[in-house]
Amino acid sequence: MKVLNQVEGLSITATVVTANLAKDQLVKITGDKTVDKAGSGEKAIGRLIVPAKSSSGKGTVEVLAKERVEVKFSGNLAAGTYVRLAAVDGGTGESVVQVWTSGSHPVETLYGIVWKGANNALGEVLTF
Repeated sequence: MKVLNQVEGLSITATVVTANLAKDQLVKITGDKTVDKAGSGEKAIGRLIVPAKSSSGKGTVEVLAKERVEVKFSGNLAAGTYVRLAAVDGGTGESVVQVWTSGSHPVETLYGIVWKGANNALGEVLTF
């Protein structure tokens, strides 16, 4: 892939499963704060701008997200899961996210993708 024009996006540090992936390689989320090469039909979340020098080493990814937020999860949400907003927490008034399912929920309710999973606790989401 060759980048022709660019608006600078959100860059985040990630564990990169495969060593020496090419710069600008499209990547997908494979675990908490972890990425690897994206293939056909997979959820590419960005491109590798600083490759890892070793397997499971640190690299930098420019993601298709506006922000990385810490938010309360409704249920057990794993990294790579699409989420939508749920009803706010009745006790604290905090925002809460829950799973978003293609075909079941309108696309306009899609809020982001889980970056660091959690179970009914605070997790991290990359917002769209």
